[in-house]
Amino acid sequence: RLFHCGGEVLPGLPLIAAGIKEGSPLTMVVTVASRVVTASSDGIARIWNPETGGCLQTLGAVGSESQSAMQDSRLWAGRKMISATFSPNGKFVLSASVDCTATIWRVQSGELVHTLGGHRRRLRSAVFSPDSALVVTTSDERTAKIWNVGSGECVLELQGHRYGVNSAVFSPDGAMVLTASPDNTAKIWCTQSGKCLQTLKGHRWEVLSAVFSPDGALALTTSDDCTAKIWCVASGECMQTLRAQG
Repeated sequence: RLFHCGGEVLPGLPLIAAGIKEGSPLTMVVTVASRVVTASSDGIARIWNPETGGCLQTLGAVGSESQSAMQDSRLWAGRKMISATFSPNGKFVLSASVDCTATIWRVQSGELVHTLGGHRRRLRSAVFSPDSALVVTTSDERTAKIWNVGSGECVLELQGHRYGVNSAVFSPDGAMVLTASPDNTAKIWCTQSGKCLQTLKGHRWEVLSAVFSPDGALALTTSDDCTAKIWCVASGECMQTLRAQG
């Protein structure tokens, strides 16, 4: 898409006809074709075209009548997927499975890039960093792990929750990770050192999820205690408690 002075130049219209003189500044916006990725209990993730409904890529075992393919299908069925997500740069898909592993796939070819193994209990979540260079995974074993997408190696293990870790997300600048746990707390961690920067205490029951605000200054947590809380990231102070009515 092409823009001039805040207005979009219609496709197929010559620049001169649009009143654009030679040497005028133009802004070009490149958009990636819309795609959807799904995860399934059959151990397969699929990339779809939402406009046509067609399957563009199958990530995992491919159906076939051959014995080896049938064995692969049984193998992947044992890796029931709980989630799948695109990397921000659109090059990879990250899937999480109940067999304690996460998998990085190449979108264009469907190739398996890395299997991230190291957790000893069921995964709860897996997400990319904003720059697509890192992945954070959480599990029922009280840890979150940060992985290098290029090498597939675990570069940090975040330990400190008393129970499992329900979810983890990176801050918008990628400098921090926010985790939510059944131990009634959320924690903010330094992505580089793995140090716990803040422990957000105040919920009476399990913290189900936690996310950063778009500017990274605030955090929002939700809990089984029927409240959501807004926190100051810098101080760890609770700014507001949002209570369900009725």
